[in-house]
Amino acid sequence: MGDNMRKKRKSYLCLFFLFLSLFLLSGCGNKKEEELLKNKLSSEIEYLDSMLSSMLNKANGLTLTNYQVSAKKIEDKEQGNSNNENSSSSNAKSGSTGEGGNQEGSGQQGSSGDSSNSSKEDESEKNNYEYKMVQNSILTADKTPDWEELTSKVELIYSDWAVITLDLYKQNVDNQKILSFNTDLDALVKAIKEKNKGQTLTLLARLYSYLPVYYAGFSNDTKQTNLYKVKSSVLNAYAIIEQNNVEEVKKQLQTAEDAMIAMINNVSDKSQNEYNLNKAYILLKDLQNTVDKNDADVFYLKYKNLIEELDAL
Repeated sequence: MGDNMRKKRKSYLCLFFLFLSLFLLSGCGNKKEEELLKNKLSSEIEYLDSMLSSMLNKANGLTLTNYQVSAKKIEDKEQGNSNNENSSSSNAKSGSTGEGGNQEGSGQQGSSGDSSNSSKEDESEKNNYEYKMVQNSILTADKTPDWEELTSKVELIYSDWAVITLDLYKQNVDNQKILSFNTDLDALVKAIKEKNKGQTLTLLARLYSYLPVYYAGFSNDTKQTNLYKVKSSVLNAYAIIEQNNVEEVKKQLQTAEDAMIAMINNVSDKSQNEYNLNKAYILLKDLQNTVDKNDADVFYLKYKNLIEELDAL
């Protein structure tokens, strides 16, 4: 009896440790899968941040880069005459060869000549352009929306949003906020199709305002959440700066300042991070001071400086 009891006890212990091991392994697997999903969502929010920010700038015909490459075709009459002479000479030689040689050899030589000429023409076409760096000026820009690029990018967001939606649902992010993004995205497509600049700017800024909500729904990184809040408020102010709604612009920038102060108070690295945050805060205060001047171009200049600094944080 004693031996049987010991054997049973040993069996029970083995089973217990087996189930315990399986439970622990399962828990580790679930944690790893959840961490991977959070990292994926973080990248997806960064993607939306980049796309929506770029579209907001394009809706005003602005670009944050200081320079762009400009290509201008060179019209060279002498080169054109030279090409004609070369072509005539080549044809004459080809005809002469055809009379003296056999038909097969003539065909091969003609094919080789055509290929060579085509290659030379392609190379000549490439060299027939003048390239130079051109400064992107906010003051001289005509502020016309780039509707073609806006159309292209909103279609890209549409194709990617279905996957992002599923990932957000898995992290139990507020369902209503997800559905609201869908509604506003549909409205944005309509505004772009109708080339309604004001509505396009407003809807793009509204879509961006969901990003800090989504990010806070799956991440404990309060610094990044506040950074999205700062940028969202700045973009909302930027979107309506030409709509003569000074009080709303001031309200949005004050909300941005509150989030920025929260970031500064919670910074862990009191060296480079603190310097960068303080610099961004000064640029934000500088932007606030331009609102009462009622000059959109000056606002855009200082907005550009601030956004560049926020993107570097």
